[in-house]
Amino acid sequence: MKRRMIAVTAWALAILAVPSAGAAQAPARVPDIAATAAALDRLTVVVRGNVEQLTATQLLNYRRLEGGIAKCMRAAGHPYRKAAYVSTFQDFTDADLGFGAGSGSVFDTMTNGGRRAVLNEIAAARLQRAGVFDHGVPPRDNAAYQKCRARFDYRQYPDFDLPAGLSYRNFLPGLLDGIASHPAVEAAMLPYESCMKRKYGYVADAEDRTDFLYAPRFSYTDAPLDGETPKRAWTQGIAKMEAAFAADADCRRPAYEIAMKMLAPRIGPWEKKHRAYLAAIQKVWREQVTAAGCGAYGCAPR
Repeated sequence: MKRRMIAVTAWALAILAVPSAGAAQAPARVPDIAATAAALDRLTVVVRGNVEQLTATQLLNYRRLEGGIAKCMRAAGHPYRKAAYVSTFQDFTDADLGFGAGSGSVFDTMTNGGRRAVLNEIAAARLQRAGVFDHGVPPRDNAAYQKCRARFDYRQYPDFDLPAGLSYRNFLPGLLDGIASHPAVEAAMLPYESCMKRKYGYVADAEDRTDFLYAPRFSYTDAPLDGETPKRAWTQGIAKMEAAFAADADCRRPAYEIAMKMLAPRIGPWEKKHRAYLAAIQKVWREQVTAAGCGAYGCAPR
């Protein structure tokens, strides 16, 4: 797409009403972009999981990994204190788990900006404070500890896999296909880089916007927790990130609106066609919640 000149004579979404003789033609219905974005977010949460479902999956991984290491250490004759359990999703709501901005696609949210990135850093700060990243095993037990960790590929419990059969790749099969590469969308993205430079002074690659959007601007080491006064580095970093996301949204908006108008009429038929697929995924997520024993008062680590 980059720097490829495309001749487009009309918006791909324009519906040209051709009146029949002697009859009034009803005006074309303009797709509701906000409603389409909400529908895309909803489908994303259905497939990728909501807060309860992801919390349950992480909790199951905690029990598997920390329980497995504890059992391994006991078998080797070494004491072991399990790492503290802290949910990565403590500060999340389902609204934070929509399509978002992480894919760097033309469909990225226009409203949620980098909130997911901020929540990720706050979650990392909670894990760090709880000692999850530095478990503090005594030197005399470390060799056995590392052997036990090797059984789990040295992973830590926040690094969990999705349940079997689920994937973040092509998670909405076919729904978005061909839209980002449509000539009208590509043409609308052509001014993106010059817009970012001219209006905001940013150098951003239209083909890989994630490098620009997620450049290091703040760190979990400065994240405020539970009413703490934010450090200056944190507030300044957040301000820089919000400015970057706002500029991206402004310069991407023409392409975004065309893409969302193309997407709007697809969603209903896609859901109808993929009912069995969506039902099977929800069955897997429900099984995760049941297996974790999550109830009205949340999920207990055990």
